[in-house]
Amino acid sequence: MKTVARGERFRVIDDFLEAPDLAQIRNLMADQDFQETPSVVYPESDGSAFRSRGAVLRHDMESESAQGGTVELPRAYGRVVRELHSHSDMFGVPGEDWSIVGFSFWKYSAGSRLGWHNDVAAGRRGEFVFFLHDEWKASWAGELLLLDTDPGAIEIDESGMSPLEIVEAKVSVAPPCLTAIVPKPNRLVLVEEGTIHCIQRVDRTAGRAVRRTMTGFVASKSPGETGSESRKIDRLVSLLGSE
Repeated sequence: MKTVARGERFRVIDDFLEAPDLAQIRNLMADQDFQETPSVVYPESDGSAFRSRGAVLRHDMESESAQGGTVELPRAYGRVVRELHSHSDMFGVPGEDWSIVGFSFWKYSAGSRLGWHNDVAAGRRGEFVFFLHDEWKASWAGELLLLDTDPGAIEIDESGMSPLEIVEAKVSVAPPCLTAIVPKPNRLVLVEEGTIHCIQRVDRTAGRAVRRTMTGFVASKSPGETGSESRKIDRLVSLLGSE
């Protein structure tokens, strides 16, 4: 495991899991049932992805059972949660600033993308993306693109714009260059809350190869308690990590 890139609002960790734990989490993903999920950003142009049922874990690496007790986590899940613990400068102190980790497994096939957005919700501290496919070629695209600067520092005329239009307008005029993170297998990406980002469209040359991720968030309360955010942004949060 090694940190290969670090920005103001993100970190990239390669070779995150040892082979046995990586095999375990890939097997866990393979056992999931997936539902086709239209984009909640631009459904008419983004296309659909496939999402598993979400899970919510406590910061102390336990998961509540339906009977009110706890169940033992797979090693791979615990490894992800422990890594989030070690980035308190980014997400805050576990048990104080955040108390839950929510995630779903996602699959993006050739032709699919997710447009520019920033996953903002009450209590949310940040998110993570863990790439789980066996192979990925750079020419297949599907990069995680992000704007590594505070969105609040980018001034635009927001008159008459929807929240998503504001996000895209800020990307269009922002002085910094965009950061492109290739979806390399066994790569974990950590992103600070509110960071503007998108998923580049998976190129048709990917053929039957699928972009596979475990994607989730770090938060202080349930993502269902989001208050007055726009409906589309609320739906992003409710999907337990839209990337």
